[in-house]
Amino acid sequence: MPSLLKKLAFISLAGLALPALAEQRPIQFPEYNSALTISGYTAQSLHSTHTPGWGIGGETTYSRDNFNQSGGFVYFPEGTDAPVFNLFIGTGYKRHAQFQVGYGTENAVYRFRSENDLAYLWVLSRNLMNLNLTLPTRYDHYPNNRWVAIFSIEKYDDHTYLDNISLGLGLRY
Repeated sequence: MPSLLKKLAFISLAGLALPALAEQRPIQFPEYNSALTISGYTAQSLHSTHTPGWGIGGETTYSRDNFNQSGGFVYFPEGTDAPVFNLFIGTGYKRHAQFQVGYGTENAVYRFRSENDLAYLWVLSRNLMNLNLTLPTRYDHYPNNRWVAIFSIEKYDDHTYLDNISLGLGLRY
């Protein structure tokens, strides 16, 4: 049976998710620079495929122009006893290239993170397949699409066996 704290957390998260339905939001074009993204991802350690190996994680990131901050966790079922929690703050170019410094349960961590719209990536790949080298414009894809692809590389100071690369899917609010 879930505890009272878990029930309250679930109800509050569900309450935050309801206003984010597409029909209740104004159309936002890719130039919209401020966003809150909730994402899940899979991670693979860089130094070894056995310890800690693959992992799963989740994060919440707020990005605004050249400033970003995030918090999340990664869990390696084969290599660590408990999930690794981190908080990050950083700078970069919008959501496309973010450099972050963080601190968590395993001390200092450095990260490069990138977030791109799935619709933008689809149109870009379609253009490249047709040898069209122009970048997609905001009119080439559905502007209210909020699904994003996440890519990140993490480097830990004290525990280099946790260094990982991750790929995931997120929803931008």
